[in-house]
Amino acid sequence: MGLGSSIRIALVRFCSIFYFRKRSKVIFYHDIHSDKQFTEMSTSIDLFKKHIRIIRNSGYDIVANITKPTGQIKICFDDAFLGLYKNIEFIKESNIAVQLFVISSFIGKKNHINKSQLLELHNTGLVNIESHTHTHKILNQISDNEVKYELAESKKVLENLLTKEVNSICYPEGKFNYRVIDKSKDTGYTKQYSSVPGFYYNEFFLNVKKRSLVQFADEKEFKAILKGGDHFLAFWYKLKHFIK
Repeated sequence: MGLGSSIRIALVRFCSIFYFRKRSKVIFYHDIHSDKQFTEMSTSIDLFKKHIRIIRNSGYDIVANITKPTGQIKICFDDAFLGLYKNIEFIKESNIAVQLFVISSFIGKKNHINKSQLLELHNTGLVNIESHTHTHKILNQISDNEVKYELAESKKVLENLLTKEVNSICYPEGKFNYRVIDKSKDTGYTKQYSSVPGFYYNEFFLNVKKRSLVQFADEKEFKAILKGGDHFLAFWYKLKHFIK
């Protein structure tokens, strides 16, 4: 089941006409680069800078934690590729708070941030490091014991490294179900994030937060996503990402 990229973008732009109320939302990327790319999912630093300008020119605040139903944007990065570390000066100069979801067993592997670099990012005070599981297994496709291990081991590794509480989990490929939600809460994760697009305060399963992928969005598509044009996609994404 798929939805062609050009059709999806056209629908997002069209639907943004009906949704614009500056509602708060989470957007996410996988990495950023100025020269060398560490993943094909990376966003050029020039495009990322353009996104930041659009957010601020549209009257949104970029925040570490969303606390209001309108006017706030939270920025996330998944997987902890090296590009974010290599381009951290722009993050610092622009005073941008970001949340980094780390696959704990990937720390220090090829093209990924290592322990000392994670600590550097953590010590900037701008990068909040949270869990993206231990090995990035798809949680709604594995056993209860495997789910428990993925959640608990990642939390333990990151808390030992950073000496801070890790209480947010981003589900690999955004896929989950009721069982995964329950295991997450049992492990001590008070916030769970999906890859289902939409508004932050429009939860569709208990406490699971929606996030909008924007890594390759051009100016028109990005503005439409900020306005909420991708909100209509939530039901379709639910069919893909929520498996009982």
